[in-house]
Parts: sequence; structure tokens; C-alpha cells
Amino acid sequence: MLRSCCLLLIAFGCLVSFGSPSPGSNLEKRDDNLPARVPYVFPPPGTDPIADAIRARRTNGTLLDLDGVLLNAPLIAQGEDDLFGVIRDNNTLPPAMRELFILRIAVLNNASYEWLQHESVGRMAGLTTEQLLAIRLAPPFFASQGVNLTSILGADDVFNALKTFLNDSQLVEATATAAGYSFISRFVVALNVDAKMDVPVPVPTCSFVWPCMAIRMFTTGRVRR
Repeated sequence: MLRSCCLLLIAFGCLVSFGSPSPGSNLEKRDDNLPARVPYVFPPPGTDPIADAIRARRTNGTLLDLDGVLLNAPLIAQGEDDLFGVIRDNNTLPPAMRELFILRIAVLNNASYEWLQHESVGRMAGLTTEQLLAIRLAPPFFASQGVNLTSILGADDVFNALKTFLNDSQLVEATATAAGYSFISRFVVALNVDAKMDVPVPVPTCSFVWPCMAIRMFTTGRVRR
């Protein structure tokens, strides 16, 4: 999976071609509160220190459906919040790169819930609609190269390519991001968080016809590479 993210970084030219971060906030609540495979647990504010710690990290202090599922096992919820408080909020990766990793993992694991939570975050971090479309549509397997991009085995060529953009500390952060959100994507699918288990990952709507047509043709193999 890290290979898939790395190839997209190279295709984007990494940092130089990401759009500018979007001003303001577009992080309104993105849950539909549809049933999961376990009940949601949403303790009232001030009644549960673990839930309150999670609220402190959430937009507008609102717990997500993911949090409500995790809080069935409070210590798991606490551990998840501690880990992803670092991975999501306190690493040195460029925000757009971090969100590219997260969104690509969501695509590879068909985790529409994860995509819906992070598409707007990615846009705010500077990912363009065209880049989001490439993240969404790039195939998980390149038959011509014999490469399965869902593999968890990190080949040397992947890390050598990443070293073009990242120092050693950031290589660890990038690997932790890909691995951590792979766990989250599998978790939300397995427990059908917000009833999104069978919902396809959305395809971003592009306002510029020709660039988006080119991306669609390239990622679906309809043009010679």
C-alpha cells in the first residue's frame, strides 16, 4: 500500500505541485449516524474522561460515529486517540502528503467512511480535485509491472523513491500513517461504521472536463503508457 502512495507522489511531483491549502474550515460533521454492527456510545460531555479527550481533538468537539463504535471498548478508544493524535496531528509530513496516504488507503480497502471523513481535509491541505480523482481512480494492480499495490511488503524501491522527498524521521511517519489508516479502514469496514461497508468510495466531481477526462482514461488504462 505504501508503494501505491509513493507512485502517486511521484506522479504528482510531490510537494511542488500540490495546490495551496484552502483557507477557513469545511469540516462540518460528516456522519449520517446510520447503524453499525455495534451500538454507538456517546457519553454526555463531562461524564467520561476518555470521551472528553477524544472530543478535544474533534472538530467542534463532536464525536464521530467511529468514536462511538470505539467507545464500546474505552481503553481501545483511548489508545486509538493517543496514537492518531500523533499520526494525524503531530507529525512533520506535509499535510497534503499525509492526506494523500490516508485517502489512497481508503480507496485500496474500499473504506468509503474513511474517504468521506478525509476528502474535505485533503482539499483544505491543498489537494486539487484532479489529484483527488487520480487518488480515487488509479488501479490497485498494474499488470504490466506485476505490481500489486495492496501488498503490505515495502520493497526497497518504494523506500528509495520516498527518500527523494522525506528524511528518516518522515519515512517512519509516512509508514506509520499508511499502516495506521490501513487499520482504521479495515476497522470501519468490518464494523460497518455509519452503514458504509457496502457503499462505494465516492468519485470526486471535476469542474474542468478535459483534465478529468485525461485522468480517467489514464487511470483506467484506456491510453497507452
